[in-house]
Amino acid sequence: MSFLIPLLASAIIAASGLEPKEADIAWVAQGGFCEPETVISLPDGHLLVSNVCDFRKQGNGFLTLLSPQGETLDWRVVEGLDAPLGMAMLGDRLYLVDNNRLKIFDWPEYRLYKSIELETAVANDLAVSSDGTVYITDTAKHQVIRILPDGTQSVVTGKAQFKGANGIALKDGNLYIGGERLWRVSLSDGSVETLGPDWLTDIDGIEFEPGGTIQITPVGGPLVRYFDENNLEIIAGPGISSANHGFAADLQLVLIPTGFDNTVIAIRVPEPGQ
Repeated sequence: MSFLIPLLASAIIAASGLEPKEADIAWVAQGGFCEPETVISLPDGHLLVSNVCDFRKQGNGFLTLLSPQGETLDWRVVEGLDAPLGMAMLGDRLYLVDNNRLKIFDWPEYRLYKSIELETAVANDLAVSSDGTVYITDTAKHQVIRILPDGTQSVVTGKAQFKGANGIALKDGNLYIGGERLWRVSLSDGSVETLGPDWLTDIDGIEFEPGGTIQITPVGGPLVRYFDENNLEIIAGPGISSANHGFAADLQLVLIPTGFDNTVIAIRVPEPGQ
């Protein structure tokens, strides 16, 4: 391999036995990030980045607004947060996990609409269904919390069974949970299935491509594209050491926040069918 790969990514690649593909990097944004954790694509095509900026200090966290080309539009479009981690959009509402609170903002004004205290120890990532039900991973308790639109909170599957629960996504009536492994939970019957090989672990980001391919980023790792149980691809490159990545499907760009290097790296992936 002719390119330099961060240490954790190298360990994952070695464990997988796969030859990585070199990332097609579209752009790298840098300058004012502070431990960027999550990137999401907004309905207007802009990109939003959460910056934790020291878990130990409250009020340090902020959100940064980028253009689709990685240009900075507003370094602190929202500030005064404690530890902003997972984010998701539903209509004109931005859902954000911030220090064991679920904060919901009106978008694009970024006006706080509601704040809900969570029954969690370390709330991390979230996913929102079309009816407004929110699913939040609790990394410390190894479980997922369901918050109904009326505010009722409960534990998904009724027990802690997702070690190191971290990344989370919804797709076709299934909840995909990342942590020590990748799990798929049927929301209709609560059944749990483990996906992927043993080396696919410590999972942070989970996104879906239009064709159904699952994008996965292990903590500090490369990008993994999961086509099926026996067909996976690793994409790596200079500086790619991911936190909770995002995917802008209209641009075919994977958005990698590097919490250690304080950058956001945009990687091109092939169009569906290519």
